[in-house]
Amino acid sequence: MSTGRARGKHRPRGVDGVDPNSDEGRGLGMSDRMAGGPSPIPGGRVHIVNAGSVRQEVPVPDSRPEITDQNAHGVPPEAHTARERADAERGPNDFRPLVPEYAEVVRGPEPVPVYVVQNESGPRALRSAAPRHITMQANTGDAARLCGQDFSRSRVLLLNESTTSDVRFAQRIADLNGGGGALLPKSTTSYLSLTTQDELYALSADSGTPQVSVIQEFEVTW
Repeated sequence: MSTGRARGKHRPRGVDGVDPNSDEGRGLGMSDRMAGGPSPIPGGRVHIVNAGSVRQEVPVPDSRPEITDQNAHGVPPEAHTARERADAERGPNDFRPLVPEYAEVVRGPEPVPVYVVQNESGPRALRSAAPRHITMQANTGDAARLCGQDFSRSRVLLLNESTTSDVRFAQRIADLNGGGGALLPKSTTSYLSLTTQDELYALSADSGTPQVSVIQEFEVTW
């Protein structure tokens, strides 16, 4: 048997002269209410347990008769039901399939196939100019070429800068022999505009060496 440190200090209290039915006796398990085998309380007896109880079921009342909307007017439940009243007001509850109703289709104009061949803004054109000046030889020298053949050129602008000598120009060199070709007069203040994509040659109309300003304008579509 295990012992503790305080076992030798306290001796068991005697039960002689203790009333079993007193509070002290009940605390020691000496009460008459204890009987049977060993009690869980040292020196006492097993408590007398209460008799087992029987679980009672909760009583459920009988169902009331059917309550319909007719009862509010004093009509007995067995007289009419909600279904009978519905059949009387709306007719028999038979199957009626739903028939759809379609609205009239308004047809528009027939579509016409369209093919996009270019952008909405149209093809873009790049315009540029090439200005320069050329000194002519005297009428006894060789003709100078003002411009060559170019299909992307839109026009040529010519201006005789000399104030003393005229200039003659033509499409071919042979056309300038003997004073031939067109005249580009001296002392002019505005350019001569020519819409051409072919060659042009020029030569002084006398012994002077005038200068001719040439502006070529180009337009490229891309």
